[in-house]
Amino acid sequence: MARTRSRSRRPGRPPRGRAAEDVRRGLVTAARELFSRRGFGEVGIRELSRAAGVTPGMISYYFGGKQGLYEAMLASVFEDLIARVRELAAQPGESTAPLEGLIRLYAATLTAQPWLPALLLREVITGDPGTRARFVERFARHGAELLPGLVSSEMAAGTLRKDLDPVLTLLALIGSSVFPFLAHPVLGKLLGYELDEPFAKRLAAHTARLFLDGARPRAGASA
Repeated sequence: MARTRSRSRRPGRPPRGRAAEDVRRGLVTAARELFSRRGFGEVGIRELSRAAGVTPGMISYYFGGKQGLYEAMLASVFEDLIARVRELAAQPGESTAPLEGLIRLYAATLTAQPWLPALLLREVITGDPGTRARFVERFARHGAELLPGLVSSEMAAGTLRKDLDPVLTLLALIGSSVFPFLAHPVLGKLLGYELDEPFAKRLAAHTARLFLDGARPRAGASA
């Protein structure tokens, strides 16, 4: 009787296809959990691989090392976020819909990824300059190229006041959208809010109403 060829993967051989995607996804999930809780420098490759249930070599094989896994973890959020911002920026500036969409996008993204603001504050904004430079080049600069245009186009269309500063307006909008998530560990219980979907919808609606009503041209005044 002829011996049938085994289709099983040899020990140590990286998986392919759907199994490979499962490994990558598992490593990104483990990285998100460990890096957000303790920081990049405090988490080792063996701990990451153990949390994902794979061998340490899989991190090098799929991501080129711990730094590559860290950037893949950020990319899992920011690539989709940037793509959504591009869609908003492509809308005509004939109403405040793009800015309202941006507010909802921030609220939904941070509700789904509540670890993100604290990680960015610790690891990027106040962390290692090299990490900050890589983040700016790969992710932040794309948003900086797109977002002020959302404000400027609506000012030009007359749906926002022309005396606004586009950059300061954008910073105020981002701050009001992000700060509740960053402050949640301190203010969540004190003020009685949780980072869940109902809160995200309530925050987005309130921020849009509070922010955009103040930014729209006043009745009887020139835009």
